[in-house]
Amino acid sequence: MAAPNLDEVNTLARKKILPGLVDNFFKNSPLLAYCKNDRLGDWKGGPQIQENFLYKPMKGGAFKKGAQFDITKRQTKAGLLFDPRYYEVNVTEFTEDVEVEIRGPEAVMSIVEADLGNAALTMSAILAIALYRNGQNTAGGDRTAELNGLEEALSDGLAASFGGQTFTAYGQQARVDVSPALNTPVGLIAANVAGPITYHVLEHSYQSCVIGEEHPVIGVTTNRCMGFINENFQPQQRIDTLEPTIGYTGIKFKQATIIEDQYCPGVDGVNDPDLGNYLNAGGEIFTWLNPGGTGDGAYFRLWISTSPKYSFGFTGFKVAQDSTVVAGQILFAGNFTLRAPRLMRILHGITG
Repeated sequence: MAAPNLDEVNTLARKKILPGLVDNFFKNSPLLAYCKNDRLGDWKGGPQIQENFLYKPMKGGAFKKGAQFDITKRQTKAGLLFDPRYYEVNVTEFTEDVEVEIRGPEAVMSIVEADLGNAALTMSAILAIALYRNGQNTAGGDRTAELNGLEEALSDGLAASFGGQTFTAYGQQARVDVSPALNTPVGLIAANVAGPITYHVLEHSYQSCVIGEEHPVIGVTTNRCMGFINENFQPQQRIDTLEPTIGYTGIKFKQATIIEDQYCPGVDGVNDPDLGNYLNAGGEIFTWLNPGGTGDGAYFRLWISTSPKYSFGFTGFKVAQDSTVVAGQILFAGNFTLRAPRLMRILHGITG
C-alpha cells in the first residue's frame, strides 16, 4: 500500500513561508552602476548615435618675414556612428496562477511583482556583461546585435583583445585614418600581461593613461585579480577606500580606486546561455577607466532611448489567443559609446 501524500505533521500544521526572495543568482557590476550615475545619454531618436572628436591639429609653425602661409583647409574633426541595439526580457504568466491560486490572504507575495523584479535584474545583468564585450562581426562570431562595449572601444587596432579579436575600426571609423585619436595607450606595458599583476604593471599602465590633469578614476577587475593584487602588495601599500560616485568599497591606487566587478571577464566567469559570456580562460581582466564629467562632459555613456517603452519599460501582458497564458517584455534600446580611448585601457592575461 502506498504511503499517504502528507504525513501527520504536514497535515495538521501550517507551513510558514517567509515573504520576499533571496537572490542566489545575480551579481554586482560597478561599471553598469557608473553608467547609470549621470552617464546616461538620452537618445531622442534617429537611426544612429553620433559622438564627435578632434583627431588632428591645425597647420602652423615658424615662418620667416615675407613667407606665404599655407591656407589649405584641413579637416581636424570626425565623428563616431553607432547603431542602436535592442534587448528584451520576457515575462510569462498563467492566468490561473495570477487570478485564482496565488491571490488573497493565502498569497505570501505577488508572483507578478516577483517575476518583474527578476526581469529587471536579468536585463541589468545582460547589459553589464555586454558592456565588456564587442558589437562587431568578427572571426569570433557575429555580435552586431550587441552593445559596442569596452573590448572594441579600448583597442589600438593592432593587438588582439582578451577575446582574441583585432578591431581596426570603432564607431564605423577606421582607426588608421585618424590615428592615434582612437587608439588606447600601450606604453611600457603591453595589453597582454601574460603573467602576474605587479606594482610595476599597475604603475606603468596607469601612467600610460595620464595626460595633464586627466587620469584614471577607477580600475575595474575580477574578484580573483583583486586577490592577486592583495597577495602581491604589502599591507602598507593597500589602502581601503570608498569610491565616492557609486559607493563601492575598493583599494586606493594613486588617484584611482580599484573595485571588483563580478561580470568582468575572468577565469571564474561563466559562459551563461541566458545572460552572456563573461568567462575568459586566458586570465583575468583589468581595466583603467576615466569617466570624465557628468552629462555631456562624460567620456563614456550608456545611451538609452527616451521612449518610455524602450527605456526599461514594460509592454504590458498580452493574452495568447489559444490559451490562458499571458506574456510581456521589458525593453531596452540604446548603445554604449566611448569617445576618449587614449585615457583608458584594458589589461588581460593576468595569471597571478
